[in-house]
Amino acid sequence: MANSNIDKEVDHKEVNKHLDELEGSDRTLFGWMAMITLILAVSMSLFHLYTAGIDMLPRMQQNAIHLGFALMLIFLIFPYKKKLGQKSIPWYDIIFAIMGASVGIYIVTISADLVGKVGNPNTMDTTMSFIAILLVLEATRRVVGKPLVIIAAVFMLYAWLGDTYLPSTLGGNAILPDVLNHFGFSWNEIAEFMFLSNEGIFGTPITVSAQYVFIFILFGAFLEITGAGRMFIDLAVSLVGSFKGGPAKAAVISSGMMGSISGSSVANAVTTGTFTIPLMKKTGFRPKVAGGVEVAASSSGQLLPPVMGAAAFIMADFTGIPYLEIAASAAIPALLTYTAILFMVHLEASKFNLKGIPRKDLVSPLRVIAGRGYLLLPIVAIIVLLIMRFTPIMASFMAIIGAISISLFSYRMQKNFGAGFLVALLFIGGAYAAHLLFGLNEYVTMVSAGSLLFALIWYALGRKVKSEKQTKFGLREIISALELGAKNSLSVVAACATAGILTGVVTMTGLGPTFSSLIIGLANNELILVLVFTMVACIIMGLGLPTTATYIVLAAVMAPALIQVGVPVLAAHLFVFYYGILADDTPPINLPAYATSGIAKSDPVQTGIQGFKFDMGALLLPYAFVLNPMLILQDDTATAFQITISVATAFIGIIAWSTFIQSYLFTKFGWTERILAVAAALVLLNADIWTDILGIAIFGLIVVIQWRKSKRGNKQELKSA
Repeated sequence: MANSNIDKEVDHKEVNKHLDELEGSDRTLFGWMAMITLILAVSMSLFHLYTAGIDMLPRMQQNAIHLGFALMLIFLIFPYKKKLGQKSIPWYDIIFAIMGASVGIYIVTISADLVGKVGNPNTMDTTMSFIAILLVLEATRRVVGKPLVIIAAVFMLYAWLGDTYLPSTLGGNAILPDVLNHFGFSWNEIAEFMFLSNEGIFGTPITVSAQYVFIFILFGAFLEITGAGRMFIDLAVSLVGSFKGGPAKAAVISSGMMGSISGSSVANAVTTGTFTIPLMKKTGFRPKVAGGVEVAASSSGQLLPPVMGAAAFIMADFTGIPYLEIAASAAIPALLTYTAILFMVHLEASKFNLKGIPRKDLVSPLRVIAGRGYLLLPIVAIIVLLIMRFTPIMASFMAIIGAISISLFSYRMQKNFGAGFLVALLFIGGAYAAHLLFGLNEYVTMVSAGSLLFALIWYALGRKVKSEKQTKFGLREIISALELGAKNSLSVVAACATAGILTGVVTMTGLGPTFSSLIIGLANNELILVLVFTMVACIIMGLGLPTTATYIVLAAVMAPALIQVGVPVLAAHLFVFYYGILADDTPPINLPAYATSGIAKSDPVQTGIQGFKFDMGALLLPYAFVLNPMLILQDDTATAFQITISVATAFIGIIAWSTFIQSYLFTKFGWTERILAVAAALVLLNADIWTDILGIAIFGLIVVIQWRKSKRGNKQELKSA
């Protein structure tokens, strides 16, 4: 099997160390300190499992406990600066962790009186407000980085400067220009609003994080621990590994599957890149290209339904549009994005004549599915449950229970069928007893029983085809997944808390409409110019920020400008979301490239440039679905035939755009083909029968020119031979 030796080619300790450094933590804990962080992390995950499956707390209490856990863990795990190599927790970080816990406890304690405190706080309220803001900003600096903290500080400064004037000796003019001026607020008012109201730190971003995002991150952790990530890679390699550039295509497919759920492009790039990048290099891909393919595929995975890196749920909260409608609308653009990445990978392989892995060296897809195909079922379960109108929280909770039970049953049955079957029956009985005694959802018992049925099916399949050994799974792995889920959530929680400060300032000052008016004025109310200015602003504002925080900021500040010029609400939010994702891939700050370059042994900036190139299919798509709402199923007047034609021409357009970026189809492009390729792509953006015909004709001309050039080149090669 070609991918059986991957683990030997990768220094996992070095990769994990590199990822820790990227995330700002190289603190290695032992003994009681490690045990405390483990207990806190597991407790945080168990708390969210309880609230997801049994009883969700009132909003402010849920948010406060969520943030309190995160602040404690951040100060215990992340040092104040990188590369300290600490092996213990300094006294000051223990104090910070205790203060972080007190922030959550304080809100829970006064939650019944919060309504009366907004606008009428006491001294303790004000003091705790300042402490909470400073702790959130410091935690964000440690785990996310300085850019988001600087933006938050600038926003709060803007709130304070609203009605401030220069001294008369300096002219006495307002500090802010008229277009940005507002009433102004004192520092006390800003701090109290951010901490005591549900519009600041405990606003929409942290609410979505506490209710939706965490449970999906935890689900992703269980998928990783159960071996689903590796199974995705092995299945993708077995399916497409023998094709031209097969390992790179397998990387795109597997990273897309993981990226939709993980919500972190860096974590996804390392998790899948550890296995796929050595395979790509082995079949001839240059190191920077191998790393770049993984960057593009890992980042763009967050565009894929059903989870969209948890952004779908935040979008639903911001827009009021049902989650299922958002997921359905995002499906076609996401498929177009991955079509572009896959086609560019194919062209890259064609340019350098890179072959796939010989079929004889690959495990058959049947053996992979028979051995570990059950790991796909929790993902299928989420989709089915969402279609059945279960809430996203309950669907993810059920999927986690399903992942635990089916992995546990399958592994135990493989080791000892009788003992495994007994474990399964005890698990199901325990779930039913918990339903009767504690009110655990009755569907948990059904999911457990269904998992037993599928475990039996996979046991029989595995014996029949002599499948590979299944991934070990037991109590130790469950605890590891609970710990990993909490730790993986920390960057998101910190980013959401700080993003709440940004949205709080927008609410206080009316910055959203003000910024919208500014953009529209600069664009002279021209839609295309508004789109261009918004795109540039989104990419700049999103540099160095985690995807979740990027979308929240852009949705609050940039999306209103698009809505104001007539762009449908969902199209506006998807527009800023796409460019927020693209910002994550934009050199020189793109963290996924630093992650993959460590595995590929390539230059981070060059790797980032390659990643941006492979992800450039997403550069035109937002314009396409704004100008052609049929691509996101938002044109109520369109027929099924019109939507089909629109999607088909969009696919041709994205392929034309991909050939332009790679400057290759059957052979190297000349300037004529490059110009024609851009023209075809741009013309096909417009939803009109005549422009579609023109675009298809232009692309047909490119195909003819390229085919003739390649034929001439082949004849010359034969003559020279």
